[in-house]
Amino acid sequence: MSKVDLSVTVKGVTFPNPVMPGSSDLVCDDTGVVRCLKSGVGGIVTKTVTSTAFRTKARPYHFYFRRFGLGLNRNWISKGSVDVKDPEVYAEKHMPTMARHCHDAGVPLIVSIMCSVDPEEWVREGRRFQDAGADMLELNLSCPHASFQTGQLSGRTLGEDPDAVAAIIKRLKETVSIPIMPKLSITLGPFLHHVKRWEEAGADLICAHNTTYGMMIDIETELPFGTLGAGGYLMGRSMLPWSLARVVEMRREISVPIVGVGGIYEPMDAIMYMLLGSPLVQIASAAMEHGTKFFKRTVNGIEAWMERKGYSSVDEFVGKAFPLASLDATQELISMERPFPPPQEQSSHVIPLVDMAKCTLCGKCQDFCVEEVFTVNRAERTVLVDHAGKCTGCGDCVGWCPPYAFTLIDDRTGDVVWDNQGLAKPYRPENWKKKPDPATGPVIT
Repeated sequence: MSKVDLSVTVKGVTFPNPVMPGSSDLVCDDTGVVRCLKSGVGGIVTKTVTSTAFRTKARPYHFYFRRFGLGLNRNWISKGSVDVKDPEVYAEKHMPTMARHCHDAGVPLIVSIMCSVDPEEWVREGRRFQDAGADMLELNLSCPHASFQTGQLSGRTLGEDPDAVAAIIKRLKETVSIPIMPKLSITLGPFLHHVKRWEEAGADLICAHNTTYGMMIDIETELPFGTLGAGGYLMGRSMLPWSLARVVEMRREISVPIVGVGGIYEPMDAIMYMLLGSPLVQIASAAMEHGTKFFKRTVNGIEAWMERKGYSSVDEFVGKAFPLASLDATQELISMERPFPPPQEQSSHVIPLVDMAKCTLCGKCQDFCVEEVFTVNRAERTVLVDHAGKCTGCGDCVGWCPPYAFTLIDDRTGDVVWDNQGLAKPYRPENWKKKPDPATGPVIT
């Protein structure tokens, strides 16, 4: 039996584990709740329920980019919309069963709502779903195409108005007793100004991030692919680094918990958010691609990683990577030459070392190196590395080599500078050049 405790308590609400479905077609009614609970989720987030009149969408509305090849095979667009059910009907007909399933399983129920600019609409729907059994409210201020569909300020366009959102949050905090969590658009900017206003207005958590919109063109038919106009949502793992970086920026400025969302396609992706300080994560696109069994795979992956690392509880590692991730590589921190001399004047001391036991002689290094450092000799089964006066120590070979046969080393010491793991040597704390103390002069560590 596992000794790992995956439970997380946020704002007085306890989740058996940190993994939840993102607001989507995954949970539209009690059937979706049961399916996700069987897959081991630690919380339930419903598809957005709205007070607006727009409750329809064309069929089909999901368009996958697999036919466009590598790089896009895990991306897609959706012309999906909010839940088609009237919120009053939803609360009376579906919520009692949904809430009962969740509470019997000891899993919190988060209801996603979206209204117009009028705070009183949000108050009405917030009270409605609190009374119906919601443990938390997610405020959809980020749907990328809601305003186009509703014809009014809503979703992302409403989220862009800091005064309107602050007023909505304040009124909700005055009238509901459960935590509220506004959901941020990945395209919102300057987003730090907005999230600081949300925190000041009383937001309990922030959900980051909803996705953006996009489109593709079918060059054979010479028509837009699947749907007219720019469609939201643009899904896929490519959102992960973008969203992670913004989570870091937010944690520098605000103290409320941030729920990590975007690009989670492997258990490691969820762990990345958690190491940056997100106590909870939401997953939608991967679960819609692989089925709700993906939730169980993610939970099991987090548990296995914790056991391997010797963690007994989530609290032991949430935020562990943030102190270093929140720092920038400035000249004051890192001992580097600036400006860099061209390799023709001074060769880099950081050079590639190839492990021929791993090398497959595929020739990719010879193809991509703009400085022509590598020559592959298949007849002699060797790779000639001519770094003198050529190599800039860029690191491309370490990352692009298919079997990861390259390592960067310092030719003066033999130290490994970059092996595709953790921090490269110049960025490690022990190699920082600290700011000089006027009393003692510069100190190098």
